[in-house]
Amino acid sequence: MSPAFEIKGWCPSAHRPMESGDGLLIRARSRQSALNSGQLRAVAEIAGTCGNGLVDLTQRAQLQLRGLSARTLDKARRRLQAHELYFPTQDSLVDILTSGSIGAKARGSFDVDALARTLAHLKESDPALRDLPPKFLISIDAEGGALADVQADIRIDAIDATRAAVCVAGAPERGVIVPAEDIAATTRKLMRAFAALRAERPSELRRMRRLVGALGLDALLREAGLEMRPYAWRTAIPARSALGVRNATGVISVGVAAPFGRWRAHELAALGAFSDTYGHGELAPTHWRLFIIPAQSGEAARRMADAARAFDLIVSPEDARLAVVACPGAPECSQARGETRAALARLAPLAQKTAGKDGVGLHVSGCAKGCARRDAAPVTLIANDGRFDLIEEGGANDEPVLRDLDINAVENALRARAKEAICPTP
Repeated sequence: MSPAFEIKGWCPSAHRPMESGDGLLIRARSRQSALNSGQLRAVAEIAGTCGNGLVDLTQRAQLQLRGLSARTLDKARRRLQAHELYFPTQDSLVDILTSGSIGAKARGSFDVDALARTLAHLKESDPALRDLPPKFLISIDAEGGALADVQADIRIDAIDATRAAVCVAGAPERGVIVPAEDIAATTRKLMRAFAALRAERPSELRRMRRLVGALGLDALLREAGLEMRPYAWRTAIPARSALGVRNATGVISVGVAAPFGRWRAHELAALGAFSDTYGHGELAPTHWRLFIIPAQSGEAARRMADAARAFDLIVSPEDARLAVVACPGAPECSQARGETRAALARLAPLAQKTAGKDGVGLHVSGCAKGCARRDAAPVTLIANDGRFDLIEEGGANDEPVLRDLDINAVENALRARAKEAICPTP
């Protein structure tokens, strides 16, 4: 049986820090889908002087600063607020995730940032929504599948510049098709219906998928006064397709990731400088845990990629390090039963050989909670007091097939799987 773990039910913020094994966690939160280079440099400076210099780019495209203390918290808040990355009422806002593009309006989409601002403030303006769970999430995808793998409670897929499909978790291949001007009102109806239906079971029905599973889609739609029709949900765009130099409908950009999702203050500062030198001074953090940085030209994009590569950052979809997903582990996470990151570079080439369609071959988790990856992986390792339990084709809470492995045994197990994948039995 997997060891017990605690589910917090909320995410850290600058207003409400979360205690972890390496100190307090806070998140910088922008009102826009993109950051400017000054904001990124500010985060780097705050991380270095108020925290331990480590920053996680989360699955909600937010920058999470690690290692703060009660002594440095107020200073960090003041500096974030000066750069419009913290405001005292931010915890009353609905969490919105956009597809991370810059220049969407120029490409003919509706104004994603304007819609995101409207939806974010619904919780403040509508008393019926005040008790929405903290992790309730709305995604706005203007790029045809960029957010298709995100576990949003409500997902808004742009069909074109004038229409969108408003969908809910737990009801695949269905959507309310509305004109752009009705997106916010339709989303609000679904939010109000969710809030009303969960009122008697708030601790159980904290996410839309759970509510639809328990009460049925018809109950939600009756409460909202809406109808859904068949709608083909988009296929997820893999993270690796966003890396390196790309030209998406006329916008030349560079996708840059950090090894194993962990950014250091000096790397973020360098990224801001690259954006100023080769780009337009703006960067889009994404749920893929990478930044998309628009470039001045194709040549500037290539120079930016070279500069990022010199910092040992990831700009190639073929980089073996993309095949591994890992949580912080011990001692950074107080719930982890061991470290998770010491041997990642050693295991990455083997993980790459057995990676699935999304490019991930190995998930290393500090406990059975599996924060870094909800989906199954070809191999999942669970830290266990300095050793590892190994799960095949499953998630962190599934039953291990091998237990109590040291790192050499883990490497041998991965090597055996890689050999089987390369040389299948005839």
